[in-house]
Amino acid sequence: MKTIQKLPKLPVFRHEATHKYFCEKSKKWLKYSTTQVCSDLTEEAKQNIERLRHIWQPRGETVHYCLEQKMLGADEIDMGEYEEWAIPLFELELFTHFEPMGVEYMMSNPDKDLGGQLDLIGYDTKAKKIRLIDLKTKGDTKYDFKKRTGWREPYQTDKQLGCYIEMLKLNCDIEPDICNTVWAYKGKCMLNEDQPVQRCLDAWQEAWEKFEAKQRFANKRNQQNKRYNKKSS
Repeated sequence: MKTIQKLPKLPVFRHEATHKYFCEKSKKWLKYSTTQVCSDLTEEAKQNIERLRHIWQPRGETVHYCLEQKMLGADEIDMGEYEEWAIPLFELELFTHFEPMGVEYMMSNPDKDLGGQLDLIGYDTKAKKIRLIDLKTKGDTKYDFKKRTGWREPYQTDKQLGCYIEMLKLNCDIEPDICNTVWAYKGKCMLNEDQPVQRCLDAWQEAWEKFEAKQRFANKRNQQNKRYNKKSS
């Protein structure tokens, strides 16, 4: 029988108000987060998301908390207003043969000045694989479920999972066998098709290179503006 090791607690914490990560080992606040690097939304899309924050933020935080408590073995879980999301999530078939190794697990990559937090990693005793899982919550099902074509995954999470794979290797010297995204809707929960580890790593590498290029361009422009302002004063 395979012995499953829980992941050790790492010297990383997050300031919730600013969503900034602090690495105690390197004794510094990290500039970037996984979410920040992986976001490629337009300003208009960001504004639309921000406008609906009062809806998605409490739902997401509560459902993530519920899954965390479930994986930690809590007997009673306060689901608040989100019982219709949490219960189908708890009843996901995968979790009948799943041993958690880490939940809401914070990590860092000091070389990239980066912090992040994976949702769940554990051992699938049926498939005999370590699974890295990201949890997403959505509202109702009308946009993603069609009568003719069935369920359509809202978007890809490869690059986000790829970041966690990289940090797991760096911090814990482990690598999952496969990745998945769980989509929690009101009254329904969906597990997507397996996301290969290498595909996720490739997506993350591409996202990081694009982000780095943007940062270099922004820094160069700021330096030019400073020189211009100095000459003008």
